[in-house]
Formats: sequence, C-alpha cells, structure tokens
Amino acid sequence: MTTRFSLLMAVGLLLAACGSASNAWTPLPSGAEPPAACARADADGVIAISADQLKFSAPCMVAPAGKPFTVRFTNKETQPHDVAIYEGRDKKTKYLEGEVFSGPGVTKEYPVSPLPAGDYYFDCVIHAEMNGALYLR
Repeated sequence: MTTRFSLLMAVGLLLAACGSASNAWTPLPSGAEPPAACARADADGVIAISADQLKFSAPCMVAPAGKPFTVRFTNKETQPHDVAIYEGRDKKTKYLEGEVFSGPGVTKEYPVSPLPAGDYYFDCVIHAEMNGALYLR
C-alpha cells in the first residue's frame, strides 16, 4: 500500500510541475481579428516566441496565409521544448514538428511552408499544456 501511495504522489508531483492543462487554442468566429496578445510575423515573415516557466510567451501567433514564414523559438529554460503545428487540436494533420532542445537562451528557427488561411493549433510535443492558436490571415 505504501509503495502504491508513493507512486501516486510522485505522479501527482510530476503533473503539478508541468502545470495544468490549457485551453489556449481557440478558433475565432468567422471574420474576427486575432487578439492583440498574439505574436505576429514581422516584415520578413518571422514570428518570435519563447518558452519560460513551462509557458509560451504568447498564447497565439499570426502570419500571412499562403506565404512561407518562420517560427523563431527561444527556449529560456533548461526544460526541453519545441514547437509543432497542426491543422487542429486533434493533431491528425501535422505541418511542423520542430527539433526538441534545451536552453537556457538557445534559439532555433523553424521554417513553415505556405498554408491556407485558417485557424491552426500549436504546442510543445513534450508539454502538451503549452499550446496556442496560429491564425493565418
């Protein structure tokens, strides 16, 4: 009984360390503009985001539809992270799975091929509670 209790406590502590599940991915109503808090592609098509304390620096990203763009991702902590982009939260169609790497302060650039306009889902494959929406307009 003590071993089972210890195992349950260890699992609970591990889950608590990873944070709680997030519902950051939110498809927008038709015609709605992405929130101001989104990280946006610059004139060169680069979206800069980071990970710190098991969170992305922005809950969403915005890029132009039909054009290639790059996710410049900085890992500010020693935990391993990456960025993966999917058609939806069900992850049936994957458009990007970036290299998993640790920091602190390490940056990787993930090129993304042109995608049609729409609302996409992104997350860290290791920490699924780290997720958000990618809006292509």
